[in-house]
Amino acid sequence: MKFPKPFFRSGRGWYVQIGKQQIKLADGPENPDAEAAALKRYHEVMAEHGRGTPVKTKHTPAAGPSVGEILEKYLDWCQKHRAAKTYSWYKDHLQSFADTLPSPPTMSVEKLRPFHVMEWVDKHPEWSSTTKRGAIGAVQRAFSFAEELGYIEKSPVRRIKKPAPKRRANPMTPEDFSLVLSKVKEKDPFRDLLEFTWHSGCRPQEARHIEPRHVHLDAECVVFPKEEAKGRKRPRIILLHGRALEIVRRLMAIRPEGKLFLNRAGRPWKKYAICCRFWRLKKKLGKKFALYDARHGFCQRLLEKGINHMAVAELLGHANGQMVSTVYSHMNRATAHLKEALRKDSGAKT
Repeated sequence: MKFPKPFFRSGRGWYVQIGKQQIKLADGPENPDAEAAALKRYHEVMAEHGRGTPVKTKHTPAAGPSVGEILEKYLDWCQKHRAAKTYSWYKDHLQSFADTLPSPPTMSVEKLRPFHVMEWVDKHPEWSSTTKRGAIGAVQRAFSFAEELGYIEKSPVRRIKKPAPKRRANPMTPEDFSLVLSKVKEKDPFRDLLEFTWHSGCRPQEARHIEPRHVHLDAECVVFPKEEAKGRKRPRIILLHGRALEIVRRLMAIRPEGKLFLNRAGRPWKKYAICCRFWRLKKKLGKKFALYDARHGFCQRLLEKGINHMAVAELLGHANGQMVSTVYSHMNRATAHLKEALRKDSGAKT
């Protein structure tokens, strides 16, 4: 007679499968202490199973998939088909949500209600509206996945209204950029990163990950293959000109391999290190900026010069012009060229 054996799920703990029911034996990493605890619980579970008695749970197992099973299935899929950071992000949010439920391993999906999600979110008053929006979306995505694949008939949380994301309306103006640059020493590696982002309009994370293999100096561009680009649907092309091209040429001559943009310690830039630099600059400037503000400033400048928003969207790496139209249109200066055109058409003096 064969008995089910305990198994380890990376990042989530030890389990045993008995029939259609997966029972968690122990949390923790794959080490001797956690394994010993899992084996102890495993023998208890198997003893109960051998006597023909149901495994002890808080509630009677429900018909159909449980909430815990759906979350596990989605995380399994996510771990196989998404980046490690994406998987980790979903894992943290879904585990936090599951911890607030009465008994996710046995709670039927049919009993899950939107208020379960909202009560979880309300337990975190420190979360911003953007964080709350992402947290709710994480739970909704797991159950939408289950609906798409036929594990459940209909997602019970699909109609939850998410809070609107908080916009960061702080584009760097040319005056701001000059001021920030004046506070950064000439040979400081941070200066290269700042100038490149300002003149290319790339995303900060794109600048941090550029390597010589991505650079095509003959075509004056940086190309991330779709497997490395945001969204993984199409290659990301960053056009180089002027100062941005000068910086890349110089760094290519110094670093024929590895990341182009390195900090003073010779290591690749981390996003938190960049945030710390701007926090320190705040003391000198009296105003807080982020590297993304340089990208927004790039967009702002082009729109003010009358560049078509579809062309701007292409330069920024957006799939279409909707993002530029909706996100940047609330900035008054972004429509200054349109107002100027109206004044000229009406014959008014400027």
